[in-house]
Amino acid sequence: MPESSILWQNEAKTVVLLDLPRSIEEAQYLSDKQMLSGRKPPDTTAPFRRLICSPAPEQPFVTPEPKSSNYAQSAISPAAQIAELMTMASVKSALDEISTSYQGPWCLPRLTSKPLAPVESKQIATQPEETAVPPKSTSTPTEPNPPPKATEDHSIIPTNQVDTPDSPYHPPNSHPLTGPFPPLSQTFSLILLDPPWPNRSAKRKRSSPAAYTPLPSLSSTHSLLSSFQITTLLSPDGLVAVWVTNSPRFTTLLLNDIFPYNWGIELVAEWTWVKVTSRGEPIVSLGSQWRKPYERLLIARKKGACAGAGGVKNKVIVSVPDIHSRKPNLKRVFEEVLPRGYTALEMFARNLTAGWWGWGDEVVKFQGGEYWAQEEVVEGEEVVGREGDLQENREEKTAGSARLEEDIAGNLSQIVQPG
Repeated sequence: MPESSILWQNEAKTVVLLDLPRSIEEAQYLSDKQMLSGRKPPDTTAPFRRLICSPAPEQPFVTPEPKSSNYAQSAISPAAQIAELMTMASVKSALDEISTSYQGPWCLPRLTSKPLAPVESKQIATQPEETAVPPKSTSTPTEPNPPPKATEDHSIIPTNQVDTPDSPYHPPNSHPLTGPFPPLSQTFSLILLDPPWPNRSAKRKRSSPAAYTPLPSLSSTHSLLSSFQITTLLSPDGLVAVWVTNSPRFTTLLLNDIFPYNWGIELVAEWTWVKVTSRGEPIVSLGSQWRKPYERLLIARKKGACAGAGGVKNKVIVSVPDIHSRKPNLKRVFEEVLPRGYTALEMFARNLTAGWWGWGDEVVKFQGGEYWAQEEVVEGEEVVGREGDLQENREEKTAGSARLEEDIAGNLSQIVQPG
């Protein structure tokens, strides 16, 4: 098995540097912590699957800012501004800790196009070249092995036994579901949701292979989330984790309505996913008003449930981002807070995870052969992710830290003081 997706974490495991593509690659295999005691350990001899990625960004993105200097005060409440500053401070502290304690790269080398499979010399004249993946398709291709379809009663999609270039790969013990959410008789130790929150940016990026259709409004989001019977699906000491964008109204919807009244759960921790460049700088300025370099994962459990050994701590998870909307797979991180042999359900999934159930309209979207390559094929091939550029020197780190401090100080001065 190649290098772990967890490149570094502090002793308390509250700050984690994670390689995003490797986390998804690892999730295609069962880990020993997913196996019940006494079961046969997972097979690690099979060729390792590599994910086709976008190049790791080396410089922060330039983000336009509102013309009015009063935008921050008028857009969100003082309480939301203070919460935002607290997140910014924890992000800065985490990046400083990584820079001080870790001297390695901020991400692993990436495979940014699919290498040509070796062919016999007599085939070279007629063998078409394979294009970079993922492609931007403008028409519907002919599929010799079309993706499996859901049955009319929304049962599990049949697992393909043969992994062909056009068929989605199904990790071991994965259970993909599609169609309307079906009634399930079992419960789960973890229910992970990544709802398609209303998002203007997502609408503008529909031409991207990773584009998705966001929900049209806050009310439609409320209707959809409240329709899920999370309480009956969650084990007594299980966790619910929901990805949420940085709009305060979405957090308010979850914490003040969906969590307590519809799902019967309460917040126990927040994990912040910070997106950085290959040099360790936030992908956009922390002081940006229209876009933030982080997203949050709200973690909750049933009211009055046992917190387990030490409970769930707040975390800052740092990684270099990949294609639009692709999030890190947190299977390894959750294994540290869940019992051995746990069960998990991912809702609104676009990838499959070994040992997990997954549900969504695009549950096998990124499992297709065009998004993957076998390690035995790419061995020796050039990959993007220059090692020298990933080793950030001390002067760059110090400069980046100073910029973060300026961002926080600038925003602090704009908080609306109570009358």
